[in-house]
Amino acid sequence: MTSPSVTVFCVVCFLALVRVAPAQQAVSPSNSAIEQSRLFRQSSAPASTAVSADGMALADSESSSSDDSFGDQVILKSQPRMPTFAISADASIFYTNNVALTRRGQIDDSFLVAHVGGNWTPRIAAGLDGQFGVSVATFRYNDTSALDFTNLSFGGGLYWTPVKLGGITLFSRYDFIELLNRDSDEILQDHEFTLGAQKVFALGRSHSFTVGAIGMAGITSPKSAQRNQAGVFVGYRALLTRALEMELLYRGAFFSYSDSSRDDFNQVVSLSLRYHFTPWAEANAFLSYGDNRSDQSAFDYRVLTTGAGVGATVRF
Repeated sequence: MTSPSVTVFCVVCFLALVRVAPAQQAVSPSNSAIEQSRLFRQSSAPASTAVSADGMALADSESSSSDDSFGDQVILKSQPRMPTFAISADASIFYTNNVALTRRGQIDDSFLVAHVGGNWTPRIAAGLDGQFGVSVATFRYNDTSALDFTNLSFGGGLYWTPVKLGGITLFSRYDFIELLNRDSDEILQDHEFTLGAQKVFALGRSHSFTVGAIGMAGITSPKSAQRNQAGVFVGYRALLTRALEMELLYRGAFFSYSDSSRDDFNQVVSLSLRYHFTPWAEANAFLSYGDNRSDQSAFDYRVLTTGAGVGATVRF
């Protein structure tokens, strides 16, 4: 499901997946789709700023829009500014050891994710860039097909790097997300408003280190899924060879649910690799571990996800 874009495999944990009884848990397909979608978004950094050889920030025009699934990509070398329009498509196969994100009675499964998206990344002014995109991602499970869903999203944001802040990038975003079940019935409509900041430290021509913080407020239907977020992220990116890139990301966040007294602390660690066959075609691999701890223990879970895929991007 990775996408060659402002994100590594397409800017958050989590709502009630299950109803707990003394002897068993019953999984809600709708809630599980919401949680899986948000977990994939949580495995990505909310903003990305490429770094030139001398450590100066570059716009992300060399990346295309993503499905908000797996983090940001960066080419850590000095090069001319790339076109600001891109169309991308990718397909990946994943395995997870906890498909419904439950505390007990975990079920493993494999699933296919197919994604298409478009992205526009204009330079608005010196130090100010925009990013606007639309994407469609479809999740299809092997054994638990009742959990199948489609993620539709569009959004945009501004990324400002003022000279006087020493390379700190400030960003704001609005994103609209709609989830549909396998019968095309709506299970979620989400409006997300995000503010954040990040700093990229260039460690040389081929690698960099990024730290940042993010805050998000949501307006959601159903209201039981509505939540606010405050989190931090730390990333390390490296160009291992001329064709092979690596990203290691940690993201931790507190979530407060608007319709209940529930508060969660969610952590995700992810590792991704990309191999570029050509400037427009790539193969990728992904590994992530997620841990959710809630003040309502029924919503605690741990999950390991891994996968690989191929993707293509056309820029113009």
